[in-house]
Amino acid sequence: MDFFYNNLARSAGTTEILAGQEIEVEVNLVLAHDGTGPKLLKLWNPAERVLDGRNVVLTVDHAFPAPTPQDRAFQKEFAAFSKVQGCVLFNQGEGVLHQVIAERLSLWPGMIIAGADGHVATAGAFGALAFALTPEELIPVLKTGTLKLKVPTLLSIQLDGALNEGVLPRDVALYLSWKLSDQIKGKAVALSGSLVNGLSDAGRMTICNFLPEIGAITAFVAPLGEDDRPNFTLYAHEIEAMIAVPPSPNEVRFVRELEGTTVTMAIAGGCSSGRLEDMEVIAEVLKEQSVHPDVTFVITPASREVAKEMDNKGLSALIRDRGAIIMSPGCGPCPGKHFGVLAEGDVAITTTIKNIPGRIGSSQADIYLASPRTVAQAAVKGVI
Repeated sequence: MDFFYNNLARSAGTTEILAGQEIEVEVNLVLAHDGTGPKLLKLWNPAERVLDGRNVVLTVDHAFPAPTPQDRAFQKEFAAFSKVQGCVLFNQGEGVLHQVIAERLSLWPGMIIAGADGHVATAGAFGALAFALTPEELIPVLKTGTLKLKVPTLLSIQLDGALNEGVLPRDVALYLSWKLSDQIKGKAVALSGSLVNGLSDAGRMTICNFLPEIGAITAFVAPLGEDDRPNFTLYAHEIEAMIAVPPSPNEVRFVRELEGTTVTMAIAGGCSSGRLEDMEVIAEVLKEQSVHPDVTFVITPASREVAKEMDNKGLSALIRDRGAIIMSPGCGPCPGKHFGVLAEGDVAITTTIKNIPGRIGSSQADIYLASPRTVAQAAVKGVI
């Protein structure tokens, strides 16, 4: 597929590139947050300058409001850095980095994004080519506005058809993990086909958000007409409710295989499934049933705008009335930083993106990854 390689070549100032080639591309947008920020600032030389702070977006979303004095102290340091360097800072509860840039910035097909976060590929829903870096790797990008990278091999996946009733975009992402994880690992993934093109922006964001968890270098939705040579073609009718079992997002099974498994915690929202349509699915399940007395159900809107729409549509009141807890917009329990962490013996079913031991608190807790519908259904039944 030419779209991927042509846009990298354009950004590198050349006419042609090949997989495996070392190139240096101009970066349109640089991202970081308070999860990776402490290490970033520790490595930063205060005497140096960011090339163009207007293209640098920073968010406080991992631990907000601050759960510890240390977190609060860093947030103040982060704000001071942003002011000195002229960066764009969102630190008043605007929400998760990936949702905030989708709502407030212009994202376009072929733009280059570099970010110190593992899920910057969420922007691939809009055709952006987004690369996840460590804080160490982001430092030179901030200084120069360019990124040195080895061109990854492209894997093109065409998804066709309409999803079965009750099957959500998160199930599509888990299905891809189940079906093609070995193929996806270490490659850039282009998504196309009538299934993908028929989804909302939110649905496409959900799929692109998850693919780095199974090893994708980046993932993006190919603009219409740009992909005519898929490596794989998959069909919607094959997809059903899916679930990743501990201890890896690669360990995917059908939900029906886990039916009856007791859960004690349910978590929904954040960067993976915290958009309005996800909240509408959750409210639909809770409309007729309350949260099971043995389950704690924590819900985190992905942004302030999502929370506002939840209020306007009456979803917030319904969800609270049914016994769930709505947190302030942000990453919520997912990073294990605060609010909703797991204890030894907990069994959690979540829409978050990692289920390695210790991700959300105790390493002696189990984490299952599923869609908002599957999570909400488990929350009211007390079992998967």
